Amino acid sequence: MRFFRSVVIGAVLAIAGFALAFALAPFFDAVILYITPAAILVPVIGSLIPSKVVYWLVPDGGGPAGLLLIMISAFFFWTIVFGVVHFSWLSLRDRRKH
Repeated sequence: MRFFRSVVIGAVLAIAGFALAFALAPFFDAVILYITPAAILVPVIGSLIPSKVVYWLVPDGGGPAGLLLIMISAFFFWTIVFGVVHFSWLSLRDRRKH
């Protein structure tokens, strides 16, 4: 149960971080900070997703398809990061109680 709860918390925080990055975009390059870690996952996710799926979602392909792949990768990266932090925090909190 703790794992799934951490995944949900991670996904919610990743979406909140995405919204915050776009809200702060006029002040500094927050969107670039949000999507930069996607470079780690783009090669992995790009090889797992068949190109037919990408062209089904974005028929014109090109830049919008690449942006979709980058945004999905950034979302997965931040979901994993926030989920692991939440899972670790819960585990440490439970160990201290016992």
